[in-house]
Order: sequence, then structure tokens, then C-alpha cells
Amino acid sequence: MSDGPLADPVEEADRVVTAADEADLTVRQIGGTAIWEHAETVRSGPFERDYRDVDFVGTTAEEDAIVDLMVEDLGYEANRRFNTMRRFRLEFLDAEHERKADFILDRFEFCHRWSLTDRLDLDHPTIPIEDLLLSKLQIVEPSDRDIRDILAMLNDHPVEADPDTEAIDPTYVASLCKGDWGLYRTLTLNLDRIEEYVDDADLPIEASRITGRTGALREAIESEPKTLRWKLRSLVGERKQWYDQPELT
Repeated sequence: MSDGPLADPVEEADRVVTAADEADLTVRQIGGTAIWEHAETVRSGPFERDYRDVDFVGTTAEEDAIVDLMVEDLGYEANRRFNTMRRFRLEFLDAEHERKADFILDRFEFCHRWSLTDRLDLDHPTIPIEDLLLSKLQIVEPSDRDIRDILAMLNDHPVEADPDTEAIDPTYVASLCKGDWGLYRTLTLNLDRIEEYVDDADLPIEASRITGRTGALREAIESEPKTLRWKLRSLVGERKQWYDQPELT
């Protein structure tokens, strides 16, 4: 058994993934600490922020083993009621640091959803940069912090179809949008927001770099042939709500 959770969230997130590796479990970081791992821009200046909770992705196939790891080996308390009621979520409590460790299993699900089961072996210790970016771009009403996280990722990562795990693959983003008009609509609205924000804000980044990369994402999304399902849903448009109202607890 370890000595228990570490005070620093970034170090603690690394500790959990390392312990999962040693237990032969597939666990990856998501959320703020994962963005910190990928984007140096968030580590200083106006993009820097505090991290409270630690967030991870795992699989339902390893759910029981994840619970054992977190409770028996890593010193967390399982939120049994939460874990019983949620099919694709797990929550653990770190009482000493008044912090939660949240797991999503198999898929991302907030304002929009997509599968992550085939994505977890593509990068380490986090989910791929494309999914991290999407986790922010899919928010229908992004906060200022969300927008700055998006800007940091776009500032530090080229948008190009490249096997390099530090490049944002626009073809993957476009492939998720081609059959899901709702996700398409939210992403394109947020690309507009990002371009407006970077033009108006006084930030230590090059605006043309950001708009060039949002433009590359937009071009890939728009040029991808759409499915019949997408086309039928587009006829309804915003007359019907196209996103979920996520539960925050």
C-alpha cells in the first residue's frame, strides 16, 4: 500500500497512472492535469490556474480492478452510492486534501458524447490531444477558463494529420462530426468564439497562429462528407436542442 494521495494534483495524477501501469490497467489522465502535461502554455502567465480534482479515463472491463487499485493501493475512499448509480462513472474521495478523483469509463459524455475505448492506447499518460481539445470544444457554454485552455492547446500544437501525438489530427475531429450534427454545431460555434476571443483579448500568444489552426479544423470539419443522419438533423437545426444538459455532480 502507498502512503496515500499527494498534495500536488499534477503529481497525484501521475502517481495514479503509474500505479495503474504497474497493475496492468489502462488508465489515462483527462481534464486540467492532462492539459498541463501537453501544453506548456498553461504553466505560466495568464493561462496558469490551480487544479483541484484529478480526472481519469478507464474502461468498464477493468472497473472492479480500478476500484481495488484506488481503495486498497492508493488510499482513496470509494463513493459507493455514486458508483452504484452511475454506469460509466466512478468517484473516489481524498479526505486529507478535500479532493475527488473522477473516472469516466469507455466514453466521454458531457454536452456531447463519443467513445474513447479505441483511443486509450494512443498516448500516455493522457488521452490523445485531439480528445482533450474536444473535451473543451464540446462545452456549449464554455467559461473563460475553458477558452483559455483551448487557446493554450492550440498555441502549443499544430493542426495536421500526423502520427505525432503532439499534433492535433483534424481528420479525427471531422470524423466525429460527420454523423453528429449536434457536435458539429457546438464545435463550429466554439471555433467562432475562439477566433473572436483571441482578437479581443490581450494575451501573450500570436493571434494568427490560433486562427490558422482553428481555420484548419474548420476546413476539415466542413469538407468531410456528411451522413444521411447528419443531413436530416441539420434540417431541424437549432429549433430543437442539440446538446445534453450535463449533471455536474
